[in-house]
Amino acid sequence: MSYCVLITRPNHDLATEYLCLWTEGVVNLSNAKGKTLDLKGKKATAENFRSYIEKHQPKFLFINGHGNELEIAGYDDETLVKVGENEYLLANKIIYARSCDAARVLGEKVSIKQSTTFIGYKKSYILGRNPSKAAHPLRDEVARLFLEPSNLISISIIKGRTVKEAYRKSQEEMMKNFFFMLSSNATSNQRDAAAYLWANRRNQIALGDQNAKL
Repeated sequence: MSYCVLITRPNHDLATEYLCLWTEGVVNLSNAKGKTLDLKGKKATAENFRSYIEKHQPKFLFINGHGNELEIAGYDDETLVKVGENEYLLANKIIYARSCDAARVLGEKVSIKQSTTFIGYKKSYILGRNPSKAAHPLRDEVARLFLEPSNLISISIIKGRTVKEAYRKSQEEMMKNFFFMLSSNATSNQRDAAAYLWANRRNQIALGDQNAKL
């Protein structure tokens, strides 16, 4: 199967704007490797999500957006995929969902019934940030400690690593950042956010075939 990756990155509120901008580097890396379907901003709709998957059959999906244990949303919180409705869209793929709670039910169901490998979070994905940097998310020194480790999942998979390796790299980077945040070199904002990064590390899980790769 030829290289094909689909990435969703809505940007309709502050949280999704952060995810959208911090995903740009992943999009650029994937573009350099081959066909990349970038559902950015208002393009992250249910119709585009369905039609792009059915037409192009991407092997890896990197989904950014709000969610819960049953569904993941796109632009303006429109449901993209939901248990009991269209989870078949995720069948036989590698999924990384940077979305609250999605691994708890949706991820577990598709990994068992749809031969899917699903990386995500069994509780909330928490994005620490510096409120004074809201207008410049890429300059946010707190958000960087959260988003760089989570981006490592997609970066590693795009580079041909297994899901097991991608998960390990992300976990190790979160641990490294956590210890930095407890150190005297961290700012007060970074130290205050340390517990949230630890929660992300604890709640990040990989379900399905750990040896799956592009």
